[in-house]
Amino acid sequence: MSDTLWTARELAEYLRYQESTIRRLASQHPDRLPPRVAGVGRPRWNPETVRRWASMPAPDRPRRGRPRLTPTF
Repeated sequence: MSDTLWTARELAEYLRYQESTIRRLASQHPDRLPPRVAGVGRPRWNPETVRRWASMPAPDRPRRGRPRLTPTF
């Protein structure tokens, strides 16, 4: 991976996702991915922004999935 703007393939490799998942999320749920660089045509990501986003603690990142009830005993 280079330190130029990352493609969906490079982002997928870094986040350990499938490339198809990155492409789907980029078009349907962009809030679940790091902010992308605007105005370059295809989705591209700044590596430093991705690294910062990935290092954020989980509570500050958008939550995924459906809410779960905690068991009451």
